[in-house]
Amino acid sequence: MIMTEKVRLERREHLPVPLIYLASPEDLALWYVSGLEWALDHGERALSITCYDTQRAFGFDNARAAEKVLRAVTDVLYDHPEAESLTILCGDGESWRAYNFCWNLWYAEHKLEHGEH
Repeated sequence: MIMTEKVRLERREHLPVPLIYLASPEDLALWYVSGLEWALDHGERALSITCYDTQRAFGFDNARAAEKVLRAVTDVLYDHPEAESLTILCGDGESWRAYNFCWNLWYAEHKLEHGEH
């Protein structure tokens, strides 16, 4: 499976932040995995998650959150080949930069030079 064909990152403004409290990037990753697995169990194949500025919402680093979440959600895709796609919606500039940078670091054909992001 080629992950770059299944996953798409999009920037969207004015997405509501869920009223939850999560203590760590690992907790956030588990929360997303739980939601994706629930969706798959209920027959959904075009999946999505919505990401936010975790520094403002939860008090932990966006880059660390992006790394933990992306690793966890791509593991779900590897474990569930029936999933057709995953759209990652970023609700603000901070989450967009963190998730896009991490994704490109792992999967981009052309790697960004230091300072280019």
